[in-house]
Amino acid sequence: MSKPIVLTFNEEELQTIERIDLDSDREGALNFVRETIGKKLKALSRPHCVTVFEVTYSPRQKEAFQPTGKNEHP
Repeated sequence: MSKPIVLTFNEEELQTIERIDLDSDREGALNFVRETIGKKLKALSRPHCVTVFEVTYSPRQKEAFQPTGKNEHP
């Protein structure tokens, strides 16, 4: 059994929903679902708990720790 999902909307999004309802705007409704609701659902489906390493890692980070070829000790 899946658990319920709760989405929150800001004032602008609520006004858009009301406008879509009043105007029976099918194209506006589809755009709203794709752009607003779709993004919110994707954000909810991402993992929330990650290790510190995963949060702070960047792909070019390893370059900072590459040997330079210079011998620092005499």
